[in-house]
Amino acid sequence: MKNQLVEKISLWQLFILIFIFEMGSAIIVGIGNDAKQDAWIAVSIATLLGVGLVLFFYQISARMEGKNLFEILEWTVGKWIGRMITCLYVLYFIYIAARVLRDFGELLASSILPTTPIEVTMIIIMLIISYVLYLGLEVLGRTGEIFFPYVILFISGIGLGILVSGEIHFKNLLPIMPEGITPIAQAIFPSLLTFPFGELIVFTLIFPYVSNAKYVGKVSVVSVIAAGLLLVYSSIIQITTLGANMKNRATFPMLSAAGEISLLEFIERIDLLIVFIMMFGVIIKVAVFTYGGLKGLELVFLRPYRYFIFPICMLISYLSVTISDNFAEHMEEGLTFVPYYLHLPFQLGIPLLIFPILLWRTKGKRVKQNDQPN
Repeated sequence: MKNQLVEKISLWQLFILIFIFEMGSAIIVGIGNDAKQDAWIAVSIATLLGVGLVLFFYQISARMEGKNLFEILEWTVGKWIGRMITCLYVLYFIYIAARVLRDFGELLASSILPTTPIEVTMIIIMLIISYVLYLGLEVLGRTGEIFFPYVILFISGIGLGILVSGEIHFKNLLPIMPEGITPIAQAIFPSLLTFPFGELIVFTLIFPYVSNAKYVGKVSVVSVIAAGLLLVYSSIIQITTLGANMKNRATFPMLSAAGEISLLEFIERIDLLIVFIMMFGVIIKVAVFTYGGLKGLELVFLRPYRYFIFPICMLISYLSVTISDNFAEHMEEGLTFVPYYLHLPFQLGIPLLIFPILLWRTKGKRVKQNDQPN
């Protein structure tokens, strides 16, 4: 397992991974629908809360230099309890990876591959991810660097294209807060707080492998802010193009908004290209969650995580298909069950429980890897 510690990614790669991870499936399914035309306000506030969350997650990781979340759990609450919690996190990360993969599979099935069995696309994507992860965390970071310009181009280009097409109507943003702060608060908690910002808990498995560790917190904050601003921009595009009611009814609002682009009676059906660009974000997000689960298995079974890559990736592709009978059931489960019974306990509950113990055992000081108390 020593070879795992050699893996390093740069601060720039960390910035990109967090940025694309946050965009991931949030762009596909749309967020903040409970706030209606004030969704962009809800996303703005949630971004500020997301900055607090990523700082909290970083503080947990920084208490023990060079140790990931699972190793910190084992050191904090003991070997056996720590490994039991680690197993629960492994199941959680695998389940969320399967959900994200299902989101994209449904997008493909409804837009460009209606006659292709969804199982085929799931398996192909997971084979790609398994290959990237087998090559290591450094390759995942470099993969993010390749995808990053396309993600930026996609988001900025779609807004410009819709604007030139004359389909943006800023009156759809009015009235602002007609029902007060209540709908915005309902959109933020727990939905926006846990998705996509709370999901950054998985980066506690990546922080220890970032070079120049003293800047990890600052880079993470900047990345979350940048991703949040782009999500706000995306929400404004969807609302001004489709209107709040149509945005909430649309299965994939960003894809529907892109379908409104029509330039010079020549540039149309941009949504087909957008599907492929969205795929980049999904690959990164699923890969990061899968990596988190693999690192847990590495600790529990004391074997390098590469031993588990192929079977876990195939398990995720299987779960993504069997997780629900149809997309409506999949979305209902994601809105009612997952935030309360999975996201909140694993993103906030367990970290909040162990953090005081971690502070007490380290006596408020960061513990270096070679200077840990017994």
